Amino acid sequence: MKPSGHVAIVDDDASMRAALARLLRVHGINSLNYASARAFLEALPSHIPDCLIADVNMPDMTGIELQRELLNCDFRIPTIVITASDDKKHAASAVSLGAVAFFLKPVPQDALIAAVHSAQKRRTVVDWLSACRSGQLNALLDLYEKRATLICDCDGINLVGRDSLAIYWKSKLESKVACAFALDDIVPTGDDIQVDCQSCKGRPVRIHFQFGSLGRILQTHFVPLPRSFA
Repeated sequence: MKPSGHVAIVDDDASMRAALARLLRVHGINSLNYASARAFLEALPSHIPDCLIADVNMPDMTGIELQRELLNCDFRIPTIVITASDDKKHAASAVSLGAVAFFLKPVPQDALIAAVHSAQKRRTVVDWLSACRSGQLNALLDLYEKRATLICDCDGINLVGRDSLAIYWKSKLESKVACAFALDDIVPTGDDIQVDCQSCKGRPVRIHFQFGSLGRILQTHFVPLPRSFA
């Protein structure tokens, strides 16, 4: 299921939900708000967000329990966890379950927006890997900007534009692509994202993703890794 292009805010505090929604809106980010983890889960899979902001201390189901439930249901949603409780156990639990960031309230605004942008890029990479695994050519191409480039050091390839990428990927997706990965395998590197996986030929590769202003992929750069990384 393709994400809906928004950030989900899950917090039982109505004033906090409203404040976070205003902050995101100022930065051009759409959001959907939920007063409980159960309400958010009931909205899935039709409203899968690019990123989830979840409070820890909520009745019925905590933010940590929500993270665990999403993993159990195989929803790979980059999650930012927030809390008013300075409990190191909460932070450790959130990170161990794949949280991309953990903030104490009052949440630092600039850091939160940076974490949301990073999480959205991770979501795009998750979708890219999923499209490769399932052989969905159109879904894969939709993630690229029109003038995107693809560089493959493994085969000496340098392509420009989605039309060229379409020809390249059509042949590649006919082969099974081994893309075993987890969210913590998708690593932010400054403004970019990198992930280590296997190419369609079974080679270990590191893929560097660069993004354009609209959040679509501007470049994918494949770099071969030694066999020891496999």
